[in-house]
Amino acid sequence: MSNSEKLKVHVEFGELIENFEGTPDEVVRAFLISLSRIYPGLELASKLVFQPDLASLSISLEGLIKFAPEGLLLLATEAPAEEAILISLVGDYIGYRLGKIDFDTDSTNGLVKTTGKALKTISNQLAWMIDDSLVERVDRGRYRITSLGITRFEQIAERLRTRKK
Repeated sequence: MSNSEKLKVHVEFGELIENFEGTPDEVVRAFLISLSRIYPGLELASKLVFQPDLASLSISLEGLIKFAPEGLLLLATEAPAEEAILISLVGDYIGYRLGKIDFDTDSTNGLVKTTGKALKTISNQLAWMIDDSLVERVDRGRYRITSLGITRFEQIAERLRTRKK
């Protein structure tokens, strides 16, 4: 989207008529604020429902990963195995939703390649992470980050940001 392109949304609800214009993030934010005025309970409910914020997750991944033609590149090569797996799987989650990669899952061998950790280390760590509900096993030995895993990643990213300051 170029700087001159803006998203425009027109909303009518009963007597209420509102127009929103700006970047997609600005429009969504303004719309949700408006919606919470119409339905005050929505704000409370939204605080209780986990919905990953793609924009903030993307910002948290800055400096930790890059999307390359050959796949996800982990820049945080010094990260311990659990953190490296979480970073990689969050990268898959975001990359898939942004259309940068084809799957939001990864295989054991894919995680070995991305993280640079030994196969046995990745296999053992994945088993523990499944037990802790940070990762789930999906079709044919592929793994996906869970909501709890995203929450854990957010804590790790915050710690890494604080450490850099």
